[in-house]
Amino acid sequence: MCNDAGSVTEINLAYTGLTGTLQFLDFSSFPNLLRLDLKVNQLTGTIPSNIGLLSKLQFLDLSTNSLNGTLPLSLANLTQVYELDVSRNNITGVLDPRLFPDGTGNLSELSVMRLSGNLLSGNIPPNLGRLSKLTDLRLFTNKLSGFVPPELGNLSSLTVLHLSENNFAGQLPQQVCQGGKLINFTAAFNNFSGPIPLSLKNCHTLYRVRLEHNHLTGALDQDFGVYPNLTYIDLSFNNFRGELSPKWGECQNLTVMRIAGNMLSGKIAVEISQLNRLAVLDLSSNQISGEIPVQFGKLSKLLLLSLKDNRLSGEVPVEIGELSSLQSLDLSMNMLSGPIPYQIGDCTRLRLLGLGKNNLNGTIPYQIGNLVALQDLLDLSYNFLTGGIPSQLGKLTSLERLNISSNNLSGSIPASLSSMWSLIDANFSYNNLEGPLPDSNIFRSFQPSAYSNNKDLCSGLVQGLRPCNAIPERKSDGNKKNRVVIVVAPDSRWTFPFTCISWCSWISPEMEIKKYVKR
Repeated sequence: MCNDAGSVTEINLAYTGLTGTLQFLDFSSFPNLLRLDLKVNQLTGTIPSNIGLLSKLQFLDLSTNSLNGTLPLSLANLTQVYELDVSRNNITGVLDPRLFPDGTGNLSELSVMRLSGNLLSGNIPPNLGRLSKLTDLRLFTNKLSGFVPPELGNLSSLTVLHLSENNFAGQLPQQVCQGGKLINFTAAFNNFSGPIPLSLKNCHTLYRVRLEHNHLTGALDQDFGVYPNLTYIDLSFNNFRGELSPKWGECQNLTVMRIAGNMLSGKIAVEISQLNRLAVLDLSSNQISGEIPVQFGKLSKLLLLSLKDNRLSGEVPVEIGELSSLQSLDLSMNMLSGPIPYQIGDCTRLRLLGLGKNNLNGTIPYQIGNLVALQDLLDLSYNFLTGGIPSQLGKLTSLERLNISSNNLSGSIPASLSSMWSLIDANFSYNNLEGPLPDSNIFRSFQPSAYSNNKDLCSGLVQGLRPCNAIPERKSDGNKKNRVVIVVAPDSRWTFPFTCISWCSWISPEMEIKKYVKR
């Protein structure tokens, strides 16, 4: 685009498949250029130093290319630039302090600086805190390290700060929300330690917070207040303790709440069931006790509920069957008891159902066969389930992993399960199953351990299982002659002669007399 005088003011070649380098572009030919947009192309090489000749440039976007080398110091000459984006390239080197204001201007007009997705290393220079007009700073996915300078607290206009996926250590910036405008703050996947900054605790403007995979500490019920605008929070895999405060129920816009892998204790606050926009709730791998609130059945928009690896007790609420949008339900590794509610069969969008390693009893509800969207996992292992395997499980034709091991299941593996074409892994071990395996190559492809420690499963093509047309082998003491066994009781009225129909082993007094034909 040109101005009325015919001088080029804008070059926009984004998304055009450009290749090559910028080395031979004569930047001096564009003294009035205001915007240069070359994002999402295939440019290689370095950012040439003569880019600093674009003294009137206000907008520079070189993102999503394959540019390498360091950031040229001549960028400091772009004193009018308000948006600088070189994210998603292969830029190396450090953030040179000479790029930022030192009393002579430099990039002092910057409002947006996006350097994420590169290979930058070293520390954040303190004078970056002099970019007083900065509203959006994105440094995530680099190799930056050291402490975050407290001078970042001077960025009173900051609304977005992304520090995730670096090697930062020490405490979070104490004045990170000094200006009271911060809406998006991420510092995940670093080595931050210590408590949550007070300024963040009282930052009611927040929409999104990601602090997962650090070493942060403190009592969670004290370190967070009420955030009326908050839609997303992830505090997983830190060292937070305490209970979930009922105040979380006042974050009415919350859609994602992840606080997995901490040391939370106590009961689940019933008030969380008031978050009627909640789509993801992950409280797994904590020390939470008590029962699952039946009020969770009101979370009609819930897509993922993971409470695995806690100390939950009581029964699985039948109200979970009301979560018609649920796609992932994992309650494994708890102390849940009672039967599996058949109402789970109403959660027809489930892709994953994990109930393993609990104290569940009763039979497997045949209604689980209605969960035809199950794909990732059906895990009922390590419980006290009895009865047979419902033939309706054969309708789960998209399921990839099935684990019903370590229960008290009996009967045969239904032939209908041969329709489960998508199975890549299954485990039926440590039950009381007997009879032939389903006539399917899928069931013949599993490891022998998948069928071990059962009553009498058979298959001619699976190692460790007898052929189905062979007579089950009985234990012998080595003498195969028929024996006459006389059972003598103190009262002659209870004395009966029996004859073995084949050979018999010696019978200890403790054994029940079974499988003999009375003569």
